[in-house]
Amino acid sequence: MTTKFGVDFLKAVAGYMSQNGSHDSIIKCFRITGGGNGRCIGEFTVTKDHLNTHGGLHGGFIATLVDNVTTYALMSKESHPGVSANLHVNYFQSVKEGDEIILDANTLKAGKTLAYVDCVLTRKFDGTVIAQGGQSKFVKITGGGDGKCTAEFTVAVEHLNRAGGLHGGFTATLVDMVTTYALMSKPCHPGVSVNINVNYLKPAREGDDVIIDASLLRAGKKLAFLECELRHKKDNSLIAKGGHTKFVDFQ
Repeated sequence: MTTKFGVDFLKAVAGYMSQNGSHDSIIKCFRITGGGNGRCIGEFTVTKDHLNTHGGLHGGFIATLVDNVTTYALMSKESHPGVSANLHVNYFQSVKEGDEIILDANTLKAGKTLAYVDCVLTRKFDGTVIAQGGQSKFVKITGGGDGKCTAEFTVAVEHLNRAGGLHGGFTATLVDMVTTYALMSKPCHPGVSVNINVNYLKPAREGDDVIIDASLLRAGKKLAFLECELRHKKDNSLIAKGGHTKFVDFQ
């Protein structure tokens, strides 16, 4: 597939997510072989690092694969990656070190607030299904495209600091993620962060509805520059304003 959200896009997303030093790096063995338009296909070879104490493929590793690969599939549907609302895996057949495994993830439905994606893992040499899983993802993006992304959320207790206000670290995480979604809508490689800055202007409390508006200011050959504002939905008052510079030269 040669569309802007095809295989090259999927490889860029997978490369970024598996090389950023987070838990996602444990699936850097996964090689994308096809996909686009809501689908992601790939494979990996089982190594000792993937095994449980009984010598079989670790259930937690399978769940991480299902989580990530279904997210790649969803993003190729021109949807943002969302956050997991439900993740499930059924384990059918054991595999051993050296086995080659194929994963095929498909977006079943992508609505305004929820997306449903499933995934099948098969052993390459005989086509045996070893596991089947899927997830529902919360994807409340309200607008965007062409370098823009608008989203909203309701402040919950887990978003608060000890003083009962919106946590500064959580705000910075939102600036990081939503500006990245805006960048990828151009489309552009998601890149890696060079600088993130946030100015905190007004508190937000539990139950407040917050709108996040991110825009791509400029995307050059090496760097992309983005800005983001968080506002109270009820009166449009400015809560925080941030900026994000990303290195995007991964050709």
